[in-house]
Amino acid sequence: MVLKSYFDGSNHADSSEYDRMSIATVCGTSKQWKRFDADWRKVLHRHRIDYLHTTDAVSLRKGFAKEKGWSKKRVDAFIGDCVDVIERQITIPDGVPGRRARIGLYPVTLTIPFDDWVRAKKAVPTLPATIEEACATSSVSFAFKWGRHIGAKKYELYFDRGEKFYGHIYDRWQQPKPRKGIEIMEDVLTVVPANSRDVPALQMADLFAWSINRANQETREWHKRLHRLPVWNPLLDYDHLIHPLHERLEQVASWKLPRRKSSTEDLSKPKKEAKQ
Repeated sequence: MVLKSYFDGSNHADSSEYDRMSIATVCGTSKQWKRFDADWRKVLHRHRIDYLHTTDAVSLRKGFAKEKGWSKKRVDAFIGDCVDVIERQITIPDGVPGRRARIGLYPVTLTIPFDDWVRAKKAVPTLPATIEEACATSSVSFAFKWGRHIGAKKYELYFDRGEKFYGHIYDRWQQPKPRKGIEIMEDVLTVVPANSRDVPALQMADLFAWSINRANQETREWHKRLHRLPVWNPLLDYDHLIHPLHERLEQVASWKLPRRKSSTEDLSKPKKEAKQ
């Protein structure tokens, strides 16, 4: 069994514009993704649009501009139908009131507040140089854990094109030392970027990333429905970040991965009004 996982991030490491970074991971088997793709594309066809990009849709811009016939009501109906597809096909854990347990697609989001990251980096200088690295490695770890839970033997990892997360995982997969140090990397078949316009799974991840980055700001019914789903949404705050596995940090340092500019400077910029 091959587990295919898709990753999409929300926001950039720039505290003058944002206050946190979120990344969504959605995992599934080939059979599960085939069923999801068919249903998702039916929704796209019904609403006469080629893809979902949540920021553009909510902002009524680009392919969702008013001059192209879009409105808040039409966008809400479209995304509401997308949430219907997700709700029908995600994993339902045991013990969720009113729902029968089932195995399906597995979404998880992860959020790191910038202020917590800057404080933690000062307290533990050996933390990764970039916040993207922390997000990427933790999110891929979630995918591997889910794969082991359902008995996956191989893995495929897909990242939205242009995301900085991709390079951190690609380096670990391609270079001999980390590949040897992370045993499960031998079971990874591919680590590639993909164009979200062509991949419904990445559009689903984009919707989750957008939504969790705006938690407690739910004004639209589809947003509220998405947050009512039994999805794990861990927050890596200061108390979590200052307790890394130091032996793991030492191991990563020994691999001498390509150096990247530290996030600390961009995460310490004076704040403007945060984008919504």
